[in-house]
Amino acid sequence: MFGNINNCHNVKDFRNLAKKRLPSPIFHYIDGAADDEITYKRNTDAYEQCDLIPNVLSGVDKVDMSTTVMGQKLDMPLYCAPTALQRLFHHEGEIGVAKAAEKFGTMFGISSLGTASIEEISNLVKTPKLFQLYVHKDKGLNKALIDRCKESNFEAMAVTVDTAVGGNRERDLYTGFTIPMKLKLNSVLSFMLHPKWAIDYFTKPKWELSNLKDHINEG
Repeated sequence: MFGNINNCHNVKDFRNLAKKRLPSPIFHYIDGAADDEITYKRNTDAYEQCDLIPNVLSGVDKVDMSTTVMGQKLDMPLYCAPTALQRLFHHEGEIGVAKAAEKFGTMFGISSLGTASIEEISNLVKTPKLFQLYVHKDKGLNKALIDRCKESNFEAMAVTVDTAVGGNRERDLYTGFTIPMKLKLNSVLSFMLHPKWAIDYFTKPKWELSNLKDHINEG
């Protein structure tokens, strides 16, 4: 009953389903944060302090949730933020998320560490698109990524400024999650207990860091 996406009615339901379907190292990578995860908890708690103020007695014949974010008109006041390595979590990865963003009229963000390319996303959807840029020491790489976004008609860019060094992700240290993976025994057992994820991973087209593959070995 609770293992079906149709039974997910809030964010907590989706999180619980992901925890059930994904091998432990993969789940904790997407669910975790750095050190004691205090900032992560505070960010999450902050949303519970927000009040939704209804515009009462104004009629409901024309309900309009649209808003403007970074100069882009969106049909709803939220968008799909850039997240790295999405095909680790589901074999469709960024492709599936981009299609969902277009379906609901909102913006899609792609990470520098995405498993779909800037050009692939541009050709796939017409919804507003955002690119997340790490500022690399290689200025030529930075320029190449920016030029590709311009040529692919991306409307917005988000520059990451808090990753001069990688975060101390303690959950990953416990599970052995790295790229490439160096798993511990309990993590290997977790992969064995999630055969559907493994089947998708090994039978679907191999993924790569599409935006960086021509610049760094890890791509």
